[in-house]
Amino acid sequence: MPDLHDGSTECDPFPETALPTDELAAVLADRLAEVPEWRSAKDPVRLGFAMSEPHPLALHAAGMFAARNPNNVGVHTRFGDGVRGTRRLEREAVLALGGLMRADSADGYLTSGANEGTLAGLRVGRNALRAAGCRRVLVIASALTHHSVAKAAEILDLGFKALPAGPSWVLEPGALEEAFDALEADGEDTGVTGVIVVSTAGYYNTGLTDPVDRISALLGRRTDAPSRLRFFHHVDAAHGGMILPFTAPDIPFDFRNRFVHSMVLDPHKSGLMPYSCGVFLCRKGLLGHGAIPAPMSGFVDETVTGSRSGATAAALWSLVFGLAAEGYRETFRGCLDLRGRLGDVILAADPDAVLLPSPGNTVLVVGFSTEGGHLPGALREHYRLVGNALPWTDGQGRVTDRLFHHFYVMPHMTERHVDGFGADLAAALAAAVGEAGRAAPVAEAERAATEPPVPAELKHLRGTSACLRHLVVHPPQRRDPDDYPHAYSFHTFRNRAELGEQLRVETWPPSTGTEAQGGGELLVYAPDFGAPFANELFGVLSPRKFSLEVLDRNQQKLSLVGAAHLSVFEDADERPHTPVLLANFHGDGGFRSAEYKWGDRWHADELQVFEDSLVVKVGKDARSIRRTGDDYSFSIDTSLELRVMLTDGDAPPRLERVAQHTDPALPRRRHLLRGQYQRFPNRFFDVIVSLTVGRGFTGTVGTDGLLAEALQGGPLLARSAGLGLARVLPRFAEGRLVTGLEEVRGEGSYEMSVDLGLGARLHRELEGIDVTEPENLEPRDVVAWAERLHPVARRLQLAAVDRDGVRHPHWPTGASGGKASAVRGSTA
Repeated sequence: MPDLHDGSTECDPFPETALPTDELAAVLADRLAEVPEWRSAKDPVRLGFAMSEPHPLALHAAGMFAARNPNNVGVHTRFGDGVRGTRRLEREAVLALGGLMRADSADGYLTSGANEGTLAGLRVGRNALRAAGCRRVLVIASALTHHSVAKAAEILDLGFKALPAGPSWVLEPGALEEAFDALEADGEDTGVTGVIVVSTAGYYNTGLTDPVDRISALLGRRTDAPSRLRFFHHVDAAHGGMILPFTAPDIPFDFRNRFVHSMVLDPHKSGLMPYSCGVFLCRKGLLGHGAIPAPMSGFVDETVTGSRSGATAAALWSLVFGLAAEGYRETFRGCLDLRGRLGDVILAADPDAVLLPSPGNTVLVVGFSTEGGHLPGALREHYRLVGNALPWTDGQGRVTDRLFHHFYVMPHMTERHVDGFGADLAAALAAAVGEAGRAAPVAEAERAATEPPVPAELKHLRGTSACLRHLVVHPPQRRDPDDYPHAYSFHTFRNRAELGEQLRVETWPPSTGTEAQGGGELLVYAPDFGAPFANELFGVLSPRKFSLEVLDRNQQKLSLVGAAHLSVFEDADERPHTPVLLANFHGDGGFRSAEYKWGDRWHADELQVFEDSLVVKVGKDARSIRRTGDDYSFSIDTSLELRVMLTDGDAPPRLERVAQHTDPALPRRRHLLRGQYQRFPNRFFDVIVSLTVGRGFTGTVGTDGLLAEALQGGPLLARSAGLGLARVLPRFAEGRLVTGLEEVRGEGSYEMSVDLGLGARLHRELEGIDVTEPENLEPRDVVAWAERLHPVARRLQLAAVDRDGVRHPHWPTGASGGKASAVRGSTA
């Protein structure tokens, strides 16, 4: 599914004919080449992830059984079950892993991974506690617990409480006891009588293991005492379960503890299995709490997924019995030796780094001595390193958050991989120091104090615009999108102030020698007045009234709104019925579009007027975000986009397409969660309606009939910025497109009405200057254009004021055009 030019994605038609064999093979080969090899010197080693190369024994066994496609549906660990084929192989492998986890007897089955296994464990725990009479069940875990635990709790509609991670980075029994006491004290107020405790054997970001034996003992004491609470204990051993028994068998995280009830393992991480393979284990008699009869298939299903791959069972069996304990022991003790070498190369590059190897696990946690503990972005990206802020006790005994990166040393890695990382790390850190003039790292507060402040004159501009260019800029040598992905990237934005390229402001002498036509003092702004058109934008500003910005060559290639744009501001508090107006221009100076926005800079109902089309946007919401480091992104969410293409003649309206991406009546999160912002731009639409009409059409046609079949007789709904959930009622009348909105759960309503010929009139009247070679412009050229254009744009803005619920952008009577040539005047 390719990205569309505007940043949105839509489904593709299913292919009608097959690709030729050679073309099919070529595409697959291209995609295979994009997947990193495990041992290639040029491919990333993925030091930040618990991944490893699958063992040849597993790949061979999976291939043997794949063609026969055996289904291992059901559970096969009971007497009389699992006696043939891959079901017998699953039974033997699962029971052997149960023995490895010190279980005297257990049930279990293969899952797709620990996410599914955790869901299975919490489901069994919830149902068991409910069977014991618990009305409400709460899941308690550490704040460092894998996100799959919170996800499983959400799926199962369970409460979830994350206990803060202390300096020990593990789930302390004392903190648990305090949580239990609080639940007891709350009594009937919360209604919680069942508690599922989730311990971890091998936290993903630290490698550490909770004191499961002490937690189990605590649960035993609480169970033995008079209490309204009942307990279930689940252990997430996805990252440590297949390592610790072979490297540190005395760490008591498993079923040797009486009050451990279920557990998950992930053989596709440290067990040398290919994806996807997990194992769920629980004590006998508990699995039935997740049993669902399947009479149409003739068995009882106690799993989450139902059908499961027998080939995966064969692959796991081949490793359990083909490598056995001695093979795994040799493998992971070798990893621990290699982890020591990794620590040595890190200290060689950063002698002041803090190294914290996790006992028995192959994880090394590192707090680098760089500013804020950060690593250069290119290094992080290449080695897929992830940093997490963790509580840390400093030399004065104070507990503060510090950034730590975790490293996984996995069986496929070699000394060459580790030494190569050491060399890359040393080079990256040296380059970072060199770029900073080899000065000592500056504290965040100190740096903020030395950065040039945002000019006061621009604060209103930045506060009324969602334009990311005002805040961030690409670093030098990474600004040409034609050089993507070699140098340019959507992820190389940097704060302007950090690069010393904060926007500067200078007063502009009015070209008339008196007060500027904009009404007050004119200002010009740019990062560098020595080269005003060379870094993203040059602007002309009349504070709190308007700005005109011209983009540089690179930004003109990327811009979705043209090469230059005039913004006519309006204070939403002082004049809430007056829209913000943007007039956009192509590089040759020709009019591109006018945008009328009723709302605020983020959330608005909007009308866009082009020469050949009209676009109504209901519930447009824009967000820019700084993720981490120099990673900025931008996203736009629109509930309804009504696109009307104008043709020559007087043809009546015709429906071209209705694309229903989602149901606007159902609430959904606007945009993305912070961790999902990945590139610029991202665009979302609930519904898109495309129509065509002749610009000379003067009849009256309601679109109800046009849309009825496409909408299956239902209403056209959208989430309006002004009204909330609203019915949208577009129609054509007397040469205008009229879009009515009626609040579904209230009495609010309004209309947006626009002349079909307004775009052609604006194209004739609003003429700009040629900015295709911005470096050849003079500031006075843009100032003269702004002074000529603004009065006309202001009249257009006032003509679109909301008057008793009617918004009718039109060409105001008596307005003169904004044609402008390059008028020479004084320079900045």
